[in-house]
Amino acid sequence: MRQTNARRITRAWGLLVLLTLLSLGAGHSGWTGLTANTLILAAAFAKGRWMMMDFLKLRDASAGWQVLFLCWLALVTIIPWATATLPLLLG
Repeated sequence: MRQTNARRITRAWGLLVLLTLLSLGAGHSGWTGLTANTLILAAAFAKGRWMMMDFLKLRDASAGWQVLFLCWLALVTIIPWATATLPLLLG
């Protein structure tokens, strides 16, 4: 493994830990509704993207595979966000 790859993986791991702590803090801070939901799901999307790109080595895959997996990840995070947000927005 090259040194740059090791640094990238270590940086990705550190960011994943940071995003996990951010999600936990948002969930336990007493925030409710749209703010906490958006923050937690945005962190989950970022974590999922880093996991796919660095740990599943999708960064080296073709553009078609990258788009397919990122669209799947977006769908998996947008559906729960919309499900929780629509009742808040509609009243």
